[in-house]
Amino acid sequence: METLLYLVKFGAIYSILYIIYFIFFRKNTNFQVNRIYLLLIIPTAFVLPFINTSVEVATQYQVILPTFELTNLNTETTNFSWSTLSVYLYIIISSILLLKLLINLFKTLQTITKIKNGEIKETLSFSFFSFIHVPENIENEERIAILLHEQVHSTQIHSFDILIYELSKILLWWNPFLWMGLNSVKSNHEFIADKLASEKVDKYSSVLVAQLLGVNCSVLANNFNYKPLIKKRIMMMKTKKSNRLSVLKYVLVIPIVALTIVISTNKEVIANSTQPTIEITIDSVYTTADKMPKFKGGTEKLMTYLGNNVKYPEKAKENKIEGIVYVSFVVDNKGGIKKTTILKSVDPLLDAEAKRVIENMPKWKPGKNKGKKVNVQYVIPINFKLKK
Repeated sequence: METLLYLVKFGAIYSILYIIYFIFFRKNTNFQVNRIYLLLIIPTAFVLPFINTSVEVATQYQVILPTFELTNLNTETTNFSWSTLSVYLYIIISSILLLKLLINLFKTLQTITKIKNGEIKETLSFSFFSFIHVPENIENEERIAILLHEQVHSTQIHSFDILIYELSKILLWWNPFLWMGLNSVKSNHEFIADKLASEKVDKYSSVLVAQLLGVNCSVLANNFNYKPLIKKRIMMMKTKKSNRLSVLKYVLVIPIVALTIVISTNKEVIANSTQPTIEITIDSVYTTADKMPKFKGGTEKLMTYLGNNVKYPEKAKENKIEGIVYVSFVVDNKGGIKKTTILKSVDPLLDAEAKRVIENMPKWKPGKNKGKKVNVQYVIPINFKLKK
């Protein structure tokens, strides 16, 4: 589930950055700057969720939970889990898209091979990385214009941008803004190639009109003849060049990205060392926190979760290792499990298993004190006990 949460953050950050592009920059004729922006927002959205920021809190409450006892005869139970189902469904859809991408890539490479071998002659103009194809039956003046256009795609490696977005679609297939972003990338590629090629060829717009008929070679290739975009390409060529000062609008993205970091990134809890830590046993009355964090379903469900997930390490059973491992963890103000540590160790095998299960716990309902969500430190003893 942590991976799915990360992907949601990835998608949300990308959406914000793309919406900024769509509103402020898509009509600019600073095509190269637009290309850089559309390309950089992918790794930016990918990296930001990993950034940690520190938040100091005045008090960190500590609660000692009842001891969970595990014997070597615990049996595995299989419970239906919506979270597990959602993970499998996500993986299936992503796998289908990956397979589709591989098929398209194979077809593109197969077409290129057939063209080189002279098996295909009717395919329309396109380029894919360093490969450029322009049919020989096109008149010389038009052929030169198309060739110059495709050379721009090739030398600037526009196919790389498309592959980056296609790979991102596999991870964020649910995000409509990513699909829109891919279309924007392809359109911007054509604007760049048109601009540079038209500087070297007279009546370049006439060549575009002449190429209106036909179909695309591949969704991965740069196609000169992409019919739905030709009208827009002609209009963009006639659009007045954007003022250089318009590039300064991209600076507006900086404070928005900074705000996104604050909102979306992981916040590490740092307890103020000048404040006392309050220890509370499970039977005590919670007087210091108005509302304590709660495992969904309560303590009984927590014990069920531990019973279903803690496994006695085989090597520890063979070596007759047993004992109580005390694990400390923090339920943060968002319900996440953070700062899992071993307070009292028994053996590395038992320690590792206890820590693994606690770190993989689902989110809790966060606690509150005086109406504000707080971070609560819990300690849970896990008793690894061999059956006599």
